[in-house]
Amino acid sequence: MTDRAELRAFAARLREHGAGDGPLDGEAYASLGTGADAQPWSARAEQLWTTGGGPWRTHHLAVALHARAYDLELAGESEAAHPYWKKALAHWAELYHDSAFWDRMHEHLEAVAGSQVPAATVQEVRERLPRDLLAPHLTLAADRRLRDPLSAREHLDLVRESGFPPSVIANARADLVREALAQASRDVEEGRYDDVVELLASWLTVDPGNAGAARALLYATRRHIEIVVAAPGWAHKIEPLVERVARLVLPAWDEVGTPEGSFAVELARHEYWRGIVVRELESGPATEPAVLEQATLRSGRHLLRALELDRDLALKSMYRDVEQLAAEEWALAATARQRQGLPDGHVRDALRRALAMSAPGPWGRLFMARVLINLHAPQPEDLATARRLADEVAADPDADKPEIVNALRGVVLSLATGHGPAWS
Repeated sequence: MTDRAELRAFAARLREHGAGDGPLDGEAYASLGTGADAQPWSARAEQLWTTGGGPWRTHHLAVALHARAYDLELAGESEAAHPYWKKALAHWAELYHDSAFWDRMHEHLEAVAGSQVPAATVQEVRERLPRDLLAPHLTLAADRRLRDPLSAREHLDLVRESGFPPSVIANARADLVREALAQASRDVEEGRYDDVVELLASWLTVDPGNAGAARALLYATRRHIEIVVAAPGWAHKIEPLVERVARLVLPAWDEVGTPEGSFAVELARHEYWRGIVVRELESGPATEPAVLEQATLRSGRHLLRALELDRDLALKSMYRDVEQLAAEEWALAATARQRQGLPDGHVRDALRRALAMSAPGPWGRLFMARVLINLHAPQPEDLATARRLADEVAADPDADKPEIVNALRGVVLSLATGHGPAWS
């Protein structure tokens, strides 16, 4: 019942066959007029059916409110139409979930037709009802996406809050962006990355929690970044993009809760690049300790989140250093806290995340060893761990760079001269 002519015709048929016949219903019907002047809504009918009526009153009220919303929307009064849309959809959803109503409707249709009506026919109408009712809101949202995004978003809010089953609402929201996702896919293959971002950003403005649009945006952005990082100054180039995309996809992430499948995989890569950008632009051993602490905590959290989202991320060639970099950032966070004179407990809190990495790399191991040696009150097990880390660096064939060798010598010297027995 989404077209006004259909609403008007159905209301007339109900009156003709006496559905819901009763004093209050009769007065409400009378207020709607008769013959060619009959209307599906009047203020009096709305008032009467809001307060009472026969067994069909919820249906009558849904029809009336829907018609009123339709008229106001056509008249350009979207703000006034919104509460009518909202109430009408709430009543339709109530009817959709009410099996007793559909049994009653089945009996009524058989009485009107004078013959049996297959139960499957009524069930088909019931199943189609949400899709038919939500379709106009999807159309209005799509039409107003660019010229009136606020109104477009309000219609998507109506869809999301309609009260119909979550699967129905999810399908409706997927239908909304189906063509846009196809266009985005073509644009990515042809290298039009800026166009993809603007297209999908406009759809996410209308439906911020749309996981399909968010996933497509993450994919397009990742494809672009994987090309850009080969050019000089790449971190400065991608920083505005990764932060903009992070803001755009956050509502979908919040709505989904725990991402799965390709959404989780793309989020993991995005978190990786967010962490790497912070590392490249703000982190480094020579940075002032307080600034270094904040930068490494941010980059370390992004990298840890990337690993949590996709446990296989380190198996992908471009992302195989994720654990190594995460370990380095958390070890540097511990270093920064230590350089600020913070208590061992604060230092250990950052260090334990670095120690948990299975592939910390030579620099990560050396940073961790230094922190352990320089604790205010190092325990025997701390020094043993530092020795183990240094041994691992010494045995690493890839740790033959002069700067790594010099750093390793410093760790060995500290252990041998300042902490316990000679180096073993």
